[in-house]
Amino acid sequence: MREGWGTAKLSDLCEFRNGLWKGKKPPFVHVGVIRNTNFRADGSLDDSDIAFLDVEQRQFEKRSLQYGDLILEKSGGGPKQPVGRVVLFDKKDGLYSFSNFTSVVRVLDSSRLDFRYLHRVLYWYYISGVTESMQRRSTGIRNLEFSAYKSLDIPLPPLPEQKRIVAILDEAFAGIATAVANTEKNLANARELFESYLNAVFSQSHEGWMDRPLRDFSASVSTGPFGSMLHKSDYVSKGVPLVNPINIIHGTIQPDERKMIGPETKARLQSYVLQAGDIVIARRGEIGRCAVVTEEQSGWVCGTGCFFVRPTNIVDPNFLANMLRSARYRSELERLSTGATMLNLSNTALSNLRISVPDLVQQKAILGHISELSMQCQEIRYIYQQKLAALAELKQSLLQKAFSGELTTASQDEMESALA
Repeated sequence: MREGWGTAKLSDLCEFRNGLWKGKKPPFVHVGVIRNTNFRADGSLDDSDIAFLDVEQRQFEKRSLQYGDLILEKSGGGPKQPVGRVVLFDKKDGLYSFSNFTSVVRVLDSSRLDFRYLHRVLYWYYISGVTESMQRRSTGIRNLEFSAYKSLDIPLPPLPEQKRIVAILDEAFAGIATAVANTEKNLANARELFESYLNAVFSQSHEGWMDRPLRDFSASVSTGPFGSMLHKSDYVSKGVPLVNPINIIHGTIQPDERKMIGPETKARLQSYVLQAGDIVIARRGEIGRCAVVTEEQSGWVCGTGCFFVRPTNIVDPNFLANMLRSARYRSELERLSTGATMLNLSNTALSNLRISVPDLVQQKAILGHISELSMQCQEIRYIYQQKLAALAELKQSLLQKAFSGELTTASQDEMESALA
């Protein structure tokens, strides 16, 4: 800690107010209610879908938002998203309140503490994991231990230094946000490059290719077990993985340890046991999602939300899977699906899907080009993912230095070098 800096408990610097309950007693007032869904990951407020409600005036008077308030997420979250996010309320016009899943942290003395500086401190505590230990669960919902949160130590440099830190961080974060956006765009371009090649190969039938229904290239087209054949009581923590649509990720099968079955259940579902070379296809939701079963995954079991196709020896499973993932065939499968809320594909529709397939020599040649391009795209994606990780680390590094008194010219040089 630098000379001239102090610390204080958050509870000594701010007041706290609980969120809004709608209530039923008049008079009412029409206000915008800030909810957890309006919290952006960078700590800013997303006002694109603020809910406007009629709430009790007496409730609103206690819970109205003021310019400079910090809105704290005290309940909600999820398995991979702890609560404790903080957004800055910087609106000067309109009537706004905050929901019952949130609280307001309001600076008591602006001559001692700048609210923008405090926002950056609390944001740093969240993304660095400090508030992770302040979580407790109730009926599956995460809740923030308020007493522990109020006891957070806030580093307190002189007010001019707080404002200098905020200005440096704002400039740095703007640069990082631009770099992240550009990197994510490049990542998307790499994915589009691969997709465009697939679409070019499979967008139309070619002379000499066999044009037949999928069933003519398959030893079987099978639907996974009905839901009544599997119950929660069948799931075990260690066992044989089930393959449902959620397990098919970017053309690979990723097991879920929460959805495994024991040997007795597998024996009962023997008709749905997968073999290497089978193609597992989602039959609901994202139609066209599919993956080839590897040797390692042989013996796993098809879940209720999938089909599995067992190709004959005239078609390579990987060729067929890439074909089904292409835009042309995804579009055709969606056209053949039914359902207003969620698309569902029938076994008959899948079996009757007309596909165009070359001989095995041409299939292998096309797969070679696909594999080569896929490896190049993976290398590009790895580079960009490393860039995104480096930018996230830079953000944490700058915040850590800012609140330990180490944000110097050298830190700014580090930032400029990372963004170059």
